Amino acid sequence: MAKSLKIRGHHLLCIFGFRGHGYSDTFVSNMRTVTKSFFAKGGAEVELTAECDDICRACPHMLERQCAAEEGAERRVQDRDREVLARLGLAGGQQHDATWLAALVTARVSPAALAELCAGCQWLPAGYCQQGISEYRCSADGAGRRSSRASGKADNSAR
Repeated sequence: MAKSLKIRGHHLLCIFGFRGHGYSDTFVSNMRTVTKSFFAKGGAEVELTAECDDICRACPHMLERQCAAEEGAERRVQDRDREVLARLGLAGGQQHDATWLAALVTARVSPAALAELCAGCQWLPAGYCQQGISEYRCSADGAGRRSSRASGKADNSAR
């Protein structure tokens, strides 16, 4: 039986860029687990949301199930979630197979589009998400990068 995940809209993009870095060791460990489940053979069943999800649960910025990184952060993050879900033709509450979602994301979101969709994200300048989406698009079915992405090992050659 496939693992079930709850993922917020913008995290569908972040999953492609995970390289073993994050806000804390606990966050990185959790992100590695979620990413591994998302890209696992057979995929996971994913419930989409525009609120705190399985990735947020280990974030040191989460307070009372909301992003408290700075004033107004939760509203901005929810706006980004809705924008990403709309770009994908999806909505919160829907459930889909992770493999199907990965194909949809890479078909509808170009690496260049991340500059607009992810404007202001501290991770955007690193280029990890752009690189991850490009690599997934270049592989025949995305399988070529699943194992290294799921491991969340830092790719020092990308720096």
